[in-house]
Amino acid sequence: MPHTYAQSTPVAHGTYRVQHDSRGQASGSIAHERKSLAQYRLASADDMAHKAVRMEPAEFIATYFTLPSWPARPEWPSNIFSELAKGGALLEAEIMERFIRVVNDNKLAGDLIMACSSEKPDMEEIDEFRQKIDAAFFHEDDFPLLCNERPNWAHQLVSVEFKRHETDKDPFDDRDEEKTDADSIERKRVRGQVITYAEQIFRAQHRTALFMLLVIGRHFRFLRWDRSGAIVTRAVDYVSEPDVLCEYLWRMSWQSEEALGVDPSAVRLRLDDHDYVLMDEYAIALDTDLATEERILRPEELHVDIPVFKYVRMLFRESLRPGWPRYRLQVPHDKGLREFLVGRPVFHAHGMAGRGTRGYVALDCQTKRFVWLKDAWRVHYDLVEQEGSILKKLNSKKVQFVPTLVCHGDIRNQTTDTPRVWEEKNPSKASGSSADSVSPTGLPSLSSSSMLAVPEPSSSTLRKRSRSEFDSDETLNFRDDCPLRRHMHYRIVEQEVAMPLSEFRCGRQLVSLIINCVSAHWEAKEKAGILHRDVSGGNVLILPRIHYDREDNQFRIMWTGFLADWEMSKPVQTKEFSKRPRQPPRTGTWQFLSVGILSRESKPVEVPDELESFLYVLLYHAIRYLRSNCSNVAALLESFFDAHTLVDGCDTYACGLQKLNAVKTLGRLEINDGMPLKFGSPLDKLFSNILHYFKAYYKVRSYRAKQQKSADQDDEYESDGSDEFDDACSSPSPASSLHHQRKRFAFNSNDPILFARTPKPVRIFDADKPSADDDEYAKLLESHEAFVGSLASVLPSRRWKEDDKVGDRVPDDYKPLYPIADEKGAAPSTVKRRRLMRTFPYDQCYTSMPSLRPSKSALPALGRDSER
Repeated sequence: MPHTYAQSTPVAHGTYRVQHDSRGQASGSIAHERKSLAQYRLASADDMAHKAVRMEPAEFIATYFTLPSWPARPEWPSNIFSELAKGGALLEAEIMERFIRVVNDNKLAGDLIMACSSEKPDMEEIDEFRQKIDAAFFHEDDFPLLCNERPNWAHQLVSVEFKRHETDKDPFDDRDEEKTDADSIERKRVRGQVITYAEQIFRAQHRTALFMLLVIGRHFRFLRWDRSGAIVTRAVDYVSEPDVLCEYLWRMSWQSEEALGVDPSAVRLRLDDHDYVLMDEYAIALDTDLATEERILRPEELHVDIPVFKYVRMLFRESLRPGWPRYRLQVPHDKGLREFLVGRPVFHAHGMAGRGTRGYVALDCQTKRFVWLKDAWRVHYDLVEQEGSILKKLNSKKVQFVPTLVCHGDIRNQTTDTPRVWEEKNPSKASGSSADSVSPTGLPSLSSSSMLAVPEPSSSTLRKRSRSEFDSDETLNFRDDCPLRRHMHYRIVEQEVAMPLSEFRCGRQLVSLIINCVSAHWEAKEKAGILHRDVSGGNVLILPRIHYDREDNQFRIMWTGFLADWEMSKPVQTKEFSKRPRQPPRTGTWQFLSVGILSRESKPVEVPDELESFLYVLLYHAIRYLRSNCSNVAALLESFFDAHTLVDGCDTYACGLQKLNAVKTLGRLEINDGMPLKFGSPLDKLFSNILHYFKAYYKVRSYRAKQQKSADQDDEYESDGSDEFDDACSSPSPASSLHHQRKRFAFNSNDPILFARTPKPVRIFDADKPSADDDEYAKLLESHEAFVGSLASVLPSRRWKEDDKVGDRVPDDYKPLYPIADEKGAAPSTVKRRRLMRTFPYDQCYTSMPSLRPSKSALPALGRDSER
């Protein structure tokens, strides 16, 4: 029996991870929009659970702080940290002050400078939470550019955090060889703290990895973060064994920036660089920039070589915030490279482990055009295709309403290293090899000489699962038991810069935009054999286009739907392909996944699942932005889209009850206590019809699954010889067998049971059996045609109202009923400030305040006449 929890989206669950879409729109989670720092840190600790790998100090330094040659290391006194000998009695600030002084005065880190950064936070444009990490190592050349005693997230080379000498301040535990994470709530809070620090560095800089020094009283740990997880050393007492820490810091100072995790394909621009100045020039608004609203273009607006929409240039200008670094990024193109200039990302994904997607409005150095650049760490497994390769197929097949590929490619074979280390520490049973090059039981000898004698670890080859496991001649490079995903650094550049779907002007236009995106999905399946597999509120977008209307002989700006982010797409399932998993368990955007997928059904994503996701995108935006009879929109969004149930002993997340009932049981939308949700527009009829289709679809599907299960049980029953009893009891039995029957069952030869006539089976009415109408409705969802037709059928209605969009109906002071973690929530004023800071003023890109009356072009553009 499932346990019901109307809680927020299970962000930390290992199978379903909340994805944040790369065009600047959040996943749809109300609780995530209104998180406090304390809540986010606890949720981050949950999200990173089981993603830390322990490594011995000697092995860590031999793996990551190697020296190309052998520079003469200075000799430091054995009591160099003596003033920290009473670290257990010192306050955190005292430990930090003394430690920084010892490091800098003795130049333990060579030319690197260790500086305090805990007095003041960086600007809110840099870090929305305004966190203050204790200290960091900086390049000597960068030191004059730094803001005094601030984190300077954009410049940190190696981060440092200090804690008092207390057990509950250590986020990791060396006592249990099976796990690295500490369990207590206070230690979990500290772990969440250092996770959010690492995430902030990855957000502000272009990184492949980050090293962090964690000082806990008189002990230290070194950490190495990447997009798969973290590698953590055992704690070492640096007061009694100072040579260990000195060796670490000395070797660290000799590493190149690339060895310390700085991405060499991203060149930081200085104030006097030509490209830095060029970005400022192209951020200046021009008179020829096109206002965004749908309208007929004036003749003078047509004489522009490269038309630029106002919102695109404004987005680029907003990315050039003071204090945020600017970069020149390299992206593979054919056999060479192309370069693009970027500032602050328009969007960044939350979370340390995962794709870490960032989306930029970039300036193409070659064409001087604005483009959309996505930087991400894609999942790196056999059979998983690059998003650019998928777009190339879609473009070649002339699929409409999808991005146009400019260039793409993996970046210098940069991959996450933590999964490799995990597999070395946890060899498969077939290998039978030892996991560690250094004994895990107790610390090795910590003298410098013994550390240098540790051999360099050899790279492990990932286990290839046998052909019989997949009934395929393809092999896959992941371990079922590994909790870490492998990621490869990847960039893709697309021609179009789109707007979020929330910018739609009225309900009728919203339906039109959804039709465009469903049409794109339909064409992708029919023309290219590809399913998107992550239809969500952030991947369904708006793209203003210049369109030539042959009827009016005029050019006009027309808003069309735009289906983006194809990185999770996959070829349409075939019988052979369905047996070949391409990566560890499926991910998606929880709020928009189908009931079937959320109900843990063992099935691939199919067309009905994708159509159901489109339904949820439409429903979410209708509830949140359109007038309806719902008085508490935020609570409805939480209970319908964010909620979940717990099944399988409360260890597995499944679909929330309100969504489950609406789609699978009731076939209608309810607010509470049976009150139907009404918009007072053609949407009411539309939602009613489509929900009846899905109710019938799930009824047919459940009945077929029940029949199949019964048939499988019958096959099993017959195969084990249990049918002998049926043969023995068949009537009438020949006289020659009566002795045998009497012997087996102790029946008298005159017993009537042996001669009884078999009765006619009783007809039992099966209430679960679908009706003919159910079968017909269910079949309608096997293709896109009926779904698109249902959407298009309501567009001509005269019941649409011009002013049905009333703005965001989730108030700024709303406090989520079910926050992302059980910590004190953010103050309403803080939430409002963050939301205003993240909101881009698209309405400033209109010629004047636009009318909400839908234009002629609000009708679905199912064909492409002529576009510029």
